[in-house]
Amino acid sequence: MRVQAHAAGIGEGLSMSRQAIIEALLAARLSGEKLNSYPGPTPSSMAEAFAIQSAVRTAMSWTHAGWKIGCTSERAQKALHTDGPFPGPLYRERVFASGAHVQTLPSNSRTTEPEIAFTMANDLPARGEAWSVDEVLSTVATVHPAIEIVNPRLPKGFNDVVEWYVADGGLSHALVLGGGTKPPGRADLAKITNRVVINGQNKYTGLGANALGGPELALTWLANDLIKKGLFLRGGDIVTTGVITEVFDTQIGDHVEAAYDLIGKVSVQL
Repeated sequence: MRVQAHAAGIGEGLSMSRQAIIEALLAARLSGEKLNSYPGPTPSSMAEAFAIQSAVRTAMSWTHAGWKIGCTSERAQKALHTDGPFPGPLYRERVFASGAHVQTLPSNSRTTEPEIAFTMANDLPARGEAWSVDEVLSTVATVHPAIEIVNPRLPKGFNDVVEWYVADGGLSHALVLGGGTKPPGRADLAKITNRVVINGQNKYTGLGANALGGPELALTWLANDLIKKGLFLRGGDIVTTGVITEVFDTQIGDHVEAAYDLIGKVSVQL
């Protein structure tokens, strides 16, 4: 009886720790403020980290709008000390049209990531086999030039472990979405190039293939990964597929424009 009671106490303690983490990450996501201390122990696995992310998403008052894919490029993986991609939620309240002024707090990070995004036309639910690249692309409505603003909300920022990045919603702060167009052919997506201009100065260039070999491959990875997690891509979801340039930071007041061949351009005022 004593052993059973002790085990129950441990389980209750773990549950309370997880709930404290969920509540702290939810409050930080809504306020934009960085946490001064950790709200609980580091998630013990990627599965636990995603369970925390999902609980925050479920409790969020904002409207779920789709997904970001973090760390699809080798540069991003090196920057965040991980070796593979992970998903994070996007919220309608944090998706902006090109040219928008996206507010950040002085304490925020403003890692700015030019990306290629898609809007889905149809669901991709679970079935007996994985979805192929061609099948996934056939369900895409539009492709967009995009800029994601990334802001970790935990004390160590970009010097943390990947489990915290996943728990913290993939670190997304905002997504700026350019106009949508019909996707080019599959062979052209990885060849899309872009040029980044900050405050009128040419700064960086990128290539679609830098994101997991191509945005179509990143999108397909997400479609199948979500199914493994008991979820699926839905018609209307926005998916941004990861940074295709160098990873760089910006400052409050900066104007950033990313011009892509084949799909147009997008800009943001910070």
